[in-house]
Amino acid sequence: MPTPERKGLAVTDAGSHLRLWLTVGLGTLTDLACKHLAWDYLGGPAESGGRVVTVVSGWLRLVASENPGIVFGIDFSEDLGLGPVAGRIVTVVLTLVTSALIFYVFAVSRSTHRWTHVWCGLILAGAMGNLFDRLVFGHVRDLIQMTIEMGGRPIWPFVFNLADVYLVVGVFAVAWTMLFGPGSREPRRNEKRSGKES
Repeated sequence: MPTPERKGLAVTDAGSHLRLWLTVGLGTLTDLACKHLAWDYLGGPAESGGRVVTVVSGWLRLVASENPGIVFGIDFSEDLGLGPVAGRIVTVVLTLVTSALIFYVFAVSRSTHRWTHVWCGLILAGAMGNLFDRLVFGHVRDLIQMTIEMGGRPIWPFVFNLADVYLVVGVFAVAWTMLFGPGSREPRRNEKRSGKES
C-alpha cells in the first residue's frame, strides 16, 4: 500500500505504468520495424550501393545512413578523441542516465497526468530504439531526410529516424506540460493552502 507521500503518484498507479510501458513497447517496436524495412528496401547506404527514394519532391526522401554519434551528429569517438569503444560506452551511459531521468519525471507525476505518461513513454521508446542500434550495429540506422531548402541550404541537414522524432516530440511535450500544463500549477496551490493552514 502506498505511503501518504506517494499516494496519487504515477509510480504507484497501475494504469499509469500501463500507459508508460505500452507506449515504450509499441514505440520501440515500430521504430525498429521501420528501420529494418527501410534499410532492406533501400539496400543500405547510398555510398555502398543503396538507393535513394524521393517521397515528396523537394520535401522528403528516404536514404539509409549510419550515424555513429548521438543527436545532431555529435560523435564522442571522434569529437573527443575517445576511440570507438570508449565513445560507444559514453553514449550508452548517457542514454541510460537520460532514461532514468525521464522515468523519474514519470514517477513523480500525478496518476491523473495521463498525457505526461505517454510523452515520457515516447522519449523512452526513442532512447531504447537508438540504444538497440548502437549495441547491435555499432551505429544508429537513420533513414529520413528533409530536402526543403531556405536560402540555398537545407533547413534540417541531418538524416534521422522515427526514434529521433519520438525524442523531439516527447521532450517538447514534457517540457510544455511541466511549464504550462495543469500540473505546473499544483505546487503553488499547495503552498497557498499550507500558508492558510499555518
